[in-house]
Amino acid sequence: MANPEYTTVRMRDDRKRRLEMAAIEVGYAKKEPYKWTDILFYLIDEHLDEAVKDLKNKRTKNT
Repeated sequence: MANPEYTTVRMRDDRKRRLEMAAIEVGYAKKEPYKWTDILFYLIDEHLDEAVKDLKNKRTKNT
């Protein structure tokens, strides 16, 4: 099995902090550690199609 390729993502500190706080909340509730990247991967894996559909239906910023 080939090693997966990775990349980085750049985001503002306030957004990362929101993900970190969500990971703390989930980890506390489930009594196991969660990382902010676990939350980010879940959002991408489970909600990307919904986000694309929503963004396509919104007006652009310039109109």
